[in-house]
Amino acid sequence: MRELNLDARTGLYLGEPLDTWLTAGQQDYAIPEAAGSSARVFLLKNAIGLSPYRRDPAFKVMRHDKIAYARPLFLEELNILAGLHGLDGLTPMSQAGYLKLTNGSGWPSEIAPLSKQMEEQGAASKITGRLVVFEPDEITDVLDQFEERLADDWLPFLILERRWEDNLYLVCDAGYTRGNFVRNLSMKQVLDIATQICGMLETAHSQGATYLDHKLLHYYWNDFRQKVIMIDWNIGHWLPGRFSPEVQQADLVQFSSRALHHIFTGRQAPGTVAVGPNRPEDIANAPTRYKASYSFDVQNRLNADEMRFLEKALDGGFSSAGEMKETLQSLQKKRQ
Repeated sequence: MRELNLDARTGLYLGEPLDTWLTAGQQDYAIPEAAGSSARVFLLKNAIGLSPYRRDPAFKVMRHDKIAYARPLFLEELNILAGLHGLDGLTPMSQAGYLKLTNGSGWPSEIAPLSKQMEEQGAASKITGRLVVFEPDEITDVLDQFEERLADDWLPFLILERRWEDNLYLVCDAGYTRGNFVRNLSMKQVLDIATQICGMLETAHSQGATYLDHKLLHYYWNDFRQKVIMIDWNIGHWLPGRFSPEVQQADLVQFSSRALHHIFTGRQAPGTVAVGPNRPEDIANAPTRYKASYSFDVQNRLNADEMRFLEKALDGGFSSAGEMKETLQSLQKKRQ
């Protein structure tokens, strides 16, 4: 454990927000599509000397204005990241800890006219406070101190590798790509992406973790390595020893309707939870079955076997991520 100051004059400080994205077609306002309901995310920078990190990482801190709501979600994510440490394809937790703000420090706005964006970005660098930083192998200490630190006005945080790959939402969403998503990824790549995600879910489920928040903003694609990266587990659940078939299938249906349908067709399935700062109850109250929707160009892109696979997945027809992965691998071979 190390104690540090958060101060742009002396060392580590917060840079621009990483959770405020410009919505397609919006000219005047940045809409926080990528904002989390329980945390804010900023760039973590160093004002002096060499940074202790390979490149400026992401600093994910629990919301100060929603403690009661955010507390169990942040604690769950800490447990999941500790339990899944080393899982290939999961953005690793570099460090974790607690932040206590200096009196008078305030957070930048999440929605602001574009003319004020630079001003808002600079606002984060003015935040000062104290940091208590733990290494990944000290995560038990972070968990043990969680309630006591919150009671003393500390906010838990995670330091994560910042993704530089292509966000799959920007690659696949028909709205962002203006209908040209089919040119960004071949169906062979789409099937490979889906297979990789199913492999990660298979491992996570075997360890007792469920993901649930499968909006495509949470997936990145490294085109050079042809590799998928997953982020953000704070709506998931850590259930070792209590992981039921019902929990597993609920996760698979959410994956199928939001992420899988999106990369296959350019949009989420009709009736799914909207992309945005989702809350656990949004997903808990979502339908348990969905129907596929195909535009004309998608019908020409997918073959009959791929459509049948998607429709079966949306209807809850697969009992495990491993079963889905095997079917996807069979579809890949047919494409080859």
